[in-house]
Amino acid sequence: MFGAIIRALLYLCALALCFYLVIWVIAELGIMIPAMVVHILGIMFVLIAILVLYQLFWPYWGNINWWGRRPPP
Repeated sequence: MFGAIIRALLYLCALALCFYLVIWVIAELGIMIPAMVVHILGIMFVLIAILVLYQLFWPYWGNINWWGRRPPP
């Protein structure tokens, strides 16, 4: 479990590094990116990060009784 958390954090850091490197390289090339495009790319990054964390913790969330319902008899 601990190794999976470290691996997920490494994936998220690598993904954030790629995101900022792409933005930086495009800006250095002189291509003007609208602020809304940067925000949309940031939202895509956050959604991918949520997906990585969801895949990491899915087996543990399956055992939580979220709404107090019992399984059918």
